[in-house]
Amino acid sequence: MNTTRMSKFALLAGVALFAAVGCSEDTQDSVTSDLRTAVTEVGDAVGETTEDAAELAARNIATQQGEEQFTNAGYPLESDLECTAEATDGADEMVIDCTGIAADGKVASLTGTTDELPGASVVSLSGSFVGMIDGVEVCNTDQLGG
Repeated sequence: MNTTRMSKFALLAGVALFAAVGCSEDTQDSVTSDLRTAVTEVGDAVGETTEDAAELAARNIATQQGEEQFTNAGYPLESDLECTAEATDGADEMVIDCTGIAADGKVASLTGTTDELPGASVVSLSGSFVGMIDGVEVCNTDQLGG
């Protein structure tokens, strides 16, 4: 949620609270409860948006830089890596999982974790990453890209 929407929401919440001042205690309690629920839902939505953005950035970096890792290790890929990134504990840690096909037709996989919030750098990702071809490790790095 952008800053303008947050400001409008805060203004609306303030107006609702002010309007409830002249109401009965039950009505005031109801308005207060509704506002708390709305604020919690807005906070949850902002958190989910942040997680989604971090996952998208991590997937993009892992796709591009993971392919480079395989090429540098002597195993160029026939197809683009397809990567997933799942944030755990908010966006504090992410699990990266990529698959593709090597030029010789064998299955390529890149897995790893990062505790770096993607976005600080749009071309690299620090963590622990292992590249495998048909289950055999061919590269291991603590930095994708850079």
